[in-house]
Amino acid sequence: MKNLLISIFIISSFTACKKYVKPDPVVVVPPLHNVLVLGNSITYAPANPSIGWNGSWGMAASVADSDYVHLLTARFKSMNKANELTAKNIAEFEISFDTYDFDLNLKSYRDVKPDIIIIRIGENVTRNADSVLFEKKYVALINYFTVANPKVKILAVGSVWPERDMANKVMSKYSTFISLVYLQNDLSNFSFGLFPDPSIESHPSDKGMRNISDQIWTAVQKML
Repeated sequence: MKNLLISIFIISSFTACKKYVKPDPVVVVPPLHNVLVLGNSITYAPANPSIGWNGSWGMAASVADSDYVHLLTARFKSMNKANELTAKNIAEFEISFDTYDFDLNLKSYRDVKPDIIIIRIGENVTRNADSVLFEKKYVALINYFTVANPKVKILAVGSVWPERDMANKVMSKYSTFISLVYLQNDLSNFSFGLFPDPSIESHPSDKGMRNISDQIWTAVQKML
């Protein structure tokens, strides 16, 4: 019995003397996001010196980093540097939705299978008499991306210009929707007096771009 107690004491002492090894910290890797923005000239406008627009980013932002797409990109990158955000101007869809060729214009963007799509259009949708057709084609646009990628999250963002109720109403029916009508209450959200051409002046100023980015980012965080 005595020998047994001595053996237990020796084993216990040896065990107690073992060096404590701190476990490796748990590394939390933020999820990757592949984001596609479908928009118009507010999203991306190539240079057009004939009207006084010399940028190659969201029209009327003072510099590229001040448009809402670049502001959103910076926010996604702050979460994970590997996040990707791609922007595509689909103003042609707004204007000619009845003849717009999805495969010709969007196949490469669809095949990447983005996990978030932000549809920020409406300004160029003026054919109010064709509301039924626009709705049909807008649904087709969404289906073009979701059929092969059913888990994709879609956020629709309406027009910053007035009298675009038809487009806003249609867009609000098929996904989470952000109205930007409130921007019209403060003309400093637009670029009046900053450019010689009225078609540029009606676009968001740096302040307006920040407000658009803020609204989208708030909605996106709820979707992640």
